[in-house]
Amino acid sequence: MTPEELDALLRALGPDREKAAEQYEAIRRKLVRLFEWRGCAFPEDLTDETFNRVARRMAGGVEVHNPDPFGYFCGVAHLLYKEAMRRQVKEQQALEAALETDTWPPLQDDETTADDRLEALRECLQALSPDQRRLVLLYHQDENHIRSRKLLSDELGLPMNALRIRVHRLRRRLEECVAEKLRG
Repeated sequence: MTPEELDALLRALGPDREKAAEQYEAIRRKLVRLFEWRGCAFPEDLTDETFNRVARRMAGGVEVHNPDPFGYFCGVAHLLYKEAMRRQVKEQQALEAALETDTWPPLQDDETTADDRLEALRECLQALSPDQRRLVLLYHQDENHIRSRKLLSDELGLPMNALRIRVHRLRRRLEECVAEKLRG
């Protein structure tokens, strides 16, 4: 979501930026629960994509005249859910086809053990700064992810979306680092 799209979205949610941000978070929580209720594997990712699509539309000039814009978000979320289900069906069909032809699981180039991967991950975690390492570990440690991640975002003074993006980037760096260590 670009800054312009975010501004358009917040303007659509209300004239007072602070209240619009509160409404953003309230809608976000509802959408996460909606996707969880529907059994989606990654409800937060689908929620983020819903917000991205709505923000793009708002920046493109679409106006929501309803005093409660949650209905508009739900409509976009419903369409996104249908897309996700179609994608899931295609993936399931591809997996079943691969299982029938004995091409699953894919062959490993090298025989790395879980211990090798764990040791590589430890080394890559140590290569991060202490703040980055703490962030990744805290983000993933609690079983009640929603509550613990909300506390972490409050502690850091970051919106949940910014926290999620930051951790995603760190995870990507860790994955690349682990892959490099296993190759070398």
